[in-house]
Parts: sequence; C-alpha cells; structure tokens
Amino acid sequence: MNKFNEQLKKQLSLIKEEPVKAFALLYPYILVIGVGFGLFYLSNLNFISRQNIPVVLPDTTKVEDLKIISAKSIPPVDILTLSKPTDKMIGKGKTLYTTNCVSCHGEEGKGNGAAAAALNPTPRNFTIKDGWKNGSKISQIYQTLQEGIAGSGMVAYDFILPEDRLAIIHYIRNTFIPDAPQDSKDELTALDQAYNLSKGLQIAPQIPVSAAVELISKENDQRFQRIVSVLQKINDEKLEKGAEIFRSITSNEMIALTTLNSSTDWHQNQQKFVSVVYGSINNGGFSSKVNHLGKEDWNTLYNYLIKII
Repeated sequence: MNKFNEQLKKQLSLIKEEPVKAFALLYPYILVIGVGFGLFYLSNLNFISRQNIPVVLPDTTKVEDLKIISAKSIPPVDILTLSKPTDKMIGKGKTLYTTNCVSCHGEEGKGNGAAAAALNPTPRNFTIKDGWKNGSKISQIYQTLQEGIAGSGMVAYDFILPEDRLAIIHYIRNTFIPDAPQDSKDELTALDQAYNLSKGLQIAPQIPVSAAVELISKENDQRFQRIVSVLQKINDEKLEKGAEIFRSITSNEMIALTTLNSSTDWHQNQQKFVSVVYGSINNGGFSSKVNHLGKEDWNTLYNYLIKII
C-alpha cells in the first residue's frame, strides 16, 4: 500500500510539474476509452433509437352530414352592369332590407333592431366605417351575404337570388355608408368567378344521410314519434302564443322540430336558441320571417319550445 501511495504521489507530482508530459502519457488511455464507448454506441444504435411506444396521432377528421338543399335554378347575372346602382335597384333593395335585415340591423342601419339584443356580438352598425369583418365594398358585402360570418348571428343569405342580394347591397351602401369604397374591375371579376355569377347555377336537391335513414326507419324510431307528438301538440294549441309564433316562422314544421331536437345546446340560453334558428333559415325548416320577431316574441317562443322539446 505504501508503495502504491508513493507511485500515486509521483504521478500527481508529474502532472503538476509537467502537465504536457503527463497528458502525453495519458492520451493513449483516453483515446482507447473514447473509441471503446464509440464502438459500443454504434453497435447498439438501433436499440437506442427505437421508439417502443407507438406514436398516437390525433384524429383531426371532421365528419359532417349533408345539409338539406332544395332543388333550385339560379339565373346568371352581369356583375359589371349590376354593380352600378339605379333608383329601381335601390328601391327594391329597401323592400328586401326591410323584410330580411331590419330586425337585426335596424331601420337606420345602426345594428339596433328588435332582435339585436339577443345577439352577441351585436349586428353590424353600417354607419361606422371601421371594424367590418369582410369590408364594405360590393364584393365584400356579397361574400358576407353568401357565406355568413362564423361565430355571429349573421347567417348566410344564399337563399336570396344574386340580383336581389346586389339590390340589398346597393341600398345599404347608398343609405348608410358615407363615401362607400368602390370595387375595381378586377375585384368584381374575381367575385363573378368565385360564385359563378355570370354562368348561373342549377342546384340539385340534397338530403342528409341521417335524415334519409330516419325516413326509412321512422315507423320504429322513438325520436320520430316524439317529434310527431310535439308537432301535434303545437298544432292543437291554437290559442297558445308560442305555438302561433312557431307556426308563422317555419317553412317546414317537421324539419324545424328535427333541427331543434337534434341538439339540446340551445336549451342553455336564449342567445344560443336565436343562433340555431337563424342558422336554420330555409335549410333547417325555419323561414326568413324570423326577421320580423321582436324581443318579446323571441322570449315567448323560447319559453314555449323549451317546455315541450
């Protein structure tokens, strides 16, 4: 042991006094150790890098059923001609605006119509230049009417013919928007191409797969029997105000009840109920007559339907 200690002291003394010489003596040993670790790593590379736990990829596939679409023919329009407002178009636009838009946007276009209080965010105030989601050019408002605005009460008004939509746009721009911005020819051409305005469209009828299955098996479907029962109750209650309002704003009572019965989210609050109804205009059994409902009508309708559905 003493001999070993003396050799160790000698080695340490050498490192301290002549570090270069000491490193030269130790370098072969360090090299051998490094090469040994390297060979070990390479020989086990497949094992080391193997992922034993299978990767779980999130399923981002969103499966949606078809919407109900009625067969219809959309006549072609000349967007370059109709982009120029005339007194006749503006007058027609005023009538259509009163029928379809006043309940939310108000007679003065300030977003304070009778139904506005139930909507969040509130409807667009046309008299304010800033904050437009798509913009206030003809092509931009047309996009809004065609597609709606997600997350708001502004649903798509694609059931209104293109020429009538342009009439509404001209009335809004000429009545409520001071110094409304103008579209370039390229922007109008892009609008034409986006929605095939100059070609027109022939839209074939379409029914959801789920609805088709339901129709086939409806005799044994408890949900169908429940909808029939609710519909019978609505039609029997001639003097019930809520039933009267429901009958007046539906284009197809059965489809409207199927829409409401397919989800109970609207039971949470009246705002969600209003959004569901507006999102179901035309294709979901409700008609554009919902635009005529005042705040009290919405309250009556909601409180009635939540009791029976």
